[in-house]
Amino acid sequence: MRPMTMSRLWGFLAVVLPSLAALIATLQSVDLTYHLRAGSEILDTRAIPAIDTWTFTASGLPWTDQQWGAQVLLAGVYHLASWTGLVLLRAVFVAVVFGCLFEASRRRGLGVRHAAWLTLAAFAVAAAALSLRPQLFGMAFFAVVLLLVADRRAHPRRLWIAPLIVLVWANIHGSFFLGPIVLGLAWLEDMHDRAAGGHVALWVAMTSAVAASLTPLGPAVWSYAVGLSTNPEVTQRITEWQRTSPGDVPGLLFYASVAAVALLLFRRGRATPWPTLVWLGLFFIIGAYAARGIGWWALGALLPVAGMLSQGPADRPSAPERPAPLVIRRLNTVIAGVLAFAGIALLPAWRPIDPGTLAPAGVLANAPSGITDALRDLAQPGDRLFNPQVWGSWFEFALPDLPVAIDSRIEFFPPEVWEAYDVVSSGGAGWKEQLAAWEVTIAVTASSDQELLARLESVGWQSIHHDADGSILVSPDR
Repeated sequence: MRPMTMSRLWGFLAVVLPSLAALIATLQSVDLTYHLRAGSEILDTRAIPAIDTWTFTASGLPWTDQQWGAQVLLAGVYHLASWTGLVLLRAVFVAVVFGCLFEASRRRGLGVRHAAWLTLAAFAVAAAALSLRPQLFGMAFFAVVLLLVADRRAHPRRLWIAPLIVLVWANIHGSFFLGPIVLGLAWLEDMHDRAAGGHVALWVAMTSAVAASLTPLGPAVWSYAVGLSTNPEVTQRITEWQRTSPGDVPGLLFYASVAAVALLLFRRGRATPWPTLVWLGLFFIIGAYAARGIGWWALGALLPVAGMLSQGPADRPSAPERPAPLVIRRLNTVIAGVLAFAGIALLPAWRPIDPGTLAPAGVLANAPSGITDALRDLAQPGDRLFNPQVWGSWFEFALPDLPVAIDSRIEFFPPEVWEAYDVVSSGGAGWKEQLAAWEVTIAVTASSDQELLARLESVGWQSIHHDADGSILVSPDR
């Protein structure tokens, strides 16, 4: 192996450090596992689910499964390589995201070191949004489009790859609309700068918008994407769909990064082109509108920030990089080798299997091992499970023959189902009658919900399992 130069090391770190973090982080089962089940059903039946068959509260109701493409990918990888394959899949997509951001920063004129710093800063802000779910795939497509946009004046024909990306993206995740938006912003830049072929980006944006309609939903995919972000059940019940607050770490990092960009604008010493301000303003609104948008701000703001930094003293033309001493290059090679070895050592394949989740220990979050193991022995045909919403998707995946009350498809359930679920959870008027109407035979309570546990026990439900995660109870009529 040739000794590694400092430039190569910086580029290596910009991609590998986020990927290593993805290998370390747990897989959140809240969304992931229902996507795994849906993908398995699509592979088995060769059809996209059209109605609900997993719950007893909404069974038979129509389900718009826009993210079917991501589900097939997730299930295919799981069937081929189990949980280790999924961990590697996330690391690969994270590498794609930040590799593209690094290259896009370079295309905007930043030097290698400053491009790496900016990329790692974007990772720090976006880290909370990098769970393994369809959104991560959408972020990878978005990053590729950003790279095409950054490189459009040097290679304008490559921009026509974008409609193909958006076509696939629209079958993966509802964030596909950001592709045409970024292309439209690129067109505004070209008009302002009077760049040659200035209308190409506009034509590509329009073509991409049409390509997004080539899904099983047709043009209705656009109303799905808009409706999801404005659905009151989604915005009220899901924390990450609520307004971004500086009271938590992701929100604090978001507003700190916004302040840093504002300071950069103030200290530039020259007027900032209005398309740049529009670009930054749009992604600021996306990030402030909901915590889920923080990741899109981190990615979307990178191009204009890189462009502003490249015009400053830090990246003025300079002499070519002088070769570092051989000992330094060898040390760089050792650092890269240690990080590569760490990535291999962190793979879940080396960990013992958890008997409850049947996954390598420490890989899954929001998957109660002891409760799952006990339910496997307890559940019988005809049982119905009342469950905490955060565990619904996991139980659907781990115990596919046991219908649950609710899962993570928040937008899917009608308001009346949520109202009934809240009545039972909070002990409102008629909660016992609602459980009886649903013919619930088993209830699971989280350890944090002692009130529900006490209410169930007070009317004759029998607690048959208890651990640090929570309890299992059976109805007196079972």
